[in-house]
Amino acid sequence: DENFLAFSRAATGRLRDELAKYPFADGGVVLFGQYRFLAVEYLLIAVLNSCNSMRVNEELDISTTHYLDINHADIVARIDLTEWETNPQSTRYLTFLKGRVGRKVSDFFMDFLAAAEGFDTKAQNRGLLQAVDDYCDDAQLGKNERQSVRQQVYSYCNEQLQAGEEIELQALSQELAPVGEKDFLQFSSEQGYQLEETFPADRGTLRQLTKFAGSGGGISLNFDAMLLGERIFWDPATDTLTIRGTPPNLRDQLQRRSSGGK
Repeated sequence: DENFLAFSRAATGRLRDELAKYPFADGGVVLFGQYRFLAVEYLLIAVLNSCNSMRVNEELDISTTHYLDINHADIVARIDLTEWETNPQSTRYLTFLKGRVGRKVSDFFMDFLAAAEGFDTKAQNRGLLQAVDDYCDDAQLGKNERQSVRQQVYSYCNEQLQAGEEIELQALSQELAPVGEKDFLQFSSEQGYQLEETFPADRGTLRQLTKFAGSGGGISLNFDAMLLGERIFWDPATDTLTIRGTPPNLRDQLQRRSSGGK
């Protein structure tokens, strides 16, 4: 019921009060933006940090300048006002970043929004991966067939991600061959994975369809899933990976080091 200026001022005061509850909070520049895109009305709210840098003018004079660090913003929320008004029961009208600098940072922002997480994108994508693996198990597919199915799923999901579209289970099901009399949509529905009809793709989770990756203890590994059992072998009893045929650039480094080089 308020105009945009009055609303933004009142909301900024509310945000300041929430920030005051946390001793670590440094504040920043608060951005409110209302805009329309493809006939949908949005409200964008962000807390941005400012950074110092140097500027050179046409006379080659150097001076200090300040800029907003938009590329590293991690306190951002977007409200789909159209969805909120037309479908009050929706859990999908608020999109936000969880924050990379600690759970408490996102907590104060969620308190400010008076919001709770109603839809977990990563959980949906993990559920999809589990459904795909179980689907292959149910069909008793061999290794190559399993990987072919995973690649089909990854290709479809990646195309949706690149296009800025969500994963649609119905469309994905049509990409995969049925198991007996059941297609993937029927299988996932009957097995109770609680997958939504549509949900956003999560790049990091979907990458597990075609690759193995992990890091820790000074080791970082990343390899195509097809190589497991062919060039890369894992012994679960000893927790040992055996790699046959190392990449040329890695092999060159190992040879130089073993021969006393630096």
